[in-house]
Parts: sequence; C-alpha cells; structure tokens
Amino acid sequence: MSEETIKIIASRKKPLKPLASLFGSLGFSKISYSENALSVEKIKGEDLKGKPYVEYSIVFKPDSIDLTYSLPPNKNRVSRLVELIPTFLDVLQVAEDYYAIKPSSIYFQINSVLAQASKIIDREAVEFSSQLTDLQTKYNDLSAKYNDLVRSSEANTRILLESEQKADELRKRISKLSGMSDELLKQTLYEWVKIHGGTIDIKEFAKANSLSPSRAEEGLNQLIQEGYIKRIYL
Repeated sequence: MSEETIKIIASRKKPLKPLASLFGSLGFSKISYSENALSVEKIKGEDLKGKPYVEYSIVFKPDSIDLTYSLPPNKNRVSRLVELIPTFLDVLQVAEDYYAIKPSSIYFQINSVLAQASKIIDREAVEFSSQLTDLQTKYNDLSAKYNDLVRSSEANTRILLESEQKADELRKRISKLSGMSDELLKQTLYEWVKIHGGTIDIKEFAKANSLSPSRAEEGLNQLIQEGYIKRIYL
C-alpha cells in the first residue's frame, strides 16, 4: 500500500502543547508531541496480516502542516482525496489559532483535486454529459464557498459541512465509474463468507465476480475493520 503527502505552507504562532491536548479529545488513535512537532494518526482496524491500518496522519511542523494518507491498491487517487480533503480542512480550522496558514497552498490542493475529478468525468462525456454539467456546477459552487472561507473565518463551519456533502456526492459518482462500488463489494463478500461457512478463498471469489484478488482483499479488509466479520487464526 502506497502513501502520498499533501504539504500546506504555514507558520507556527505559538507552542502546540494545548493543541495536542485538544486533539486527544477528538478521537485520534495516536498522538505524539515534541517541542518542534505534533503528530496525530487515525488508525482504522488492521489488515489481513494483523498490521494496523493507518488511514492518515497529520504532522504539525514549525513551517508546514503535512497530511500523509494511505492509497490502497485499486483505489482511485481522486476519490481518496475527495474523502480526506473535508477532514483536512476541519483539522486546519481547529489549528487556526496556532498557525498562520497560507491560503494559496490550500486552494491549490482543492483546485487540483476538483480539476482531476472533472477530467475523469470528461473521459466519459457521451454517457455522463448531464452528470458532468452537474459536477461542473458543483465545482464552481465549491470554489465560491472556498473563497468565502478565506475571507470570513466566521463562515468556516457552515462551508465545511456543505463541502463534505458535495464531496460525498462526488465520491459516489466516481465510485460508479470505477466498477463495483465499495458497498456492493462488501455486501457480496459478506454473503459469500456466510454461504461458505465462514471461510473464503480470495482467488475463487475474485474469479467468480470478475474482480482482481487485490480488489477482493481490499473489500475483505474493510469488513474486518468495520467489525462485520472477524479473522480467526488457525
């Protein structure tokens, strides 16, 4: 599983110790604090080998805030960013009293994600022309809301909530373009395990459902992480 990092240029204004305590109350799985850096991690279960699955980590440095996120096999990079950008914006809002954040660096990341999403939809323009028009409208709406966020910190909470809803809609559309959705995959896997007495042969399942073994393994990991099934060591 590969990892990618988004770096936001920011200047630290004061010590981060109170911020570390605040993140400790927000449900992060792991928090590491030192004089020069604060690191928070979101761990979501474990994979088939028992290794903790780090969904993302955020490191607060003296001159930047870095988001490092996992990119599972066969997971579209754009859809992964659509999932994480709203969360990252929420974290930046929590940290705004501790950092002077350069707005242009945030805008570049959001604009890049939305531009890539538009290109993906554009490749299927004939079949999805009406959806493309709708997504372009949503892109313009998100851009306008982002500009409002930069100009007025009082509107941050409202804009971020709306952005999360728009991002969820975009993620569902991208999932449809990518083949079997995550929810359908998990449902199919669950029924297969149930029918086969609690066991599964990944290769057999993948062949029967016209999937790659890695895609089937990804869905199985999600079922384990979400608590629907448990791994038993023999």
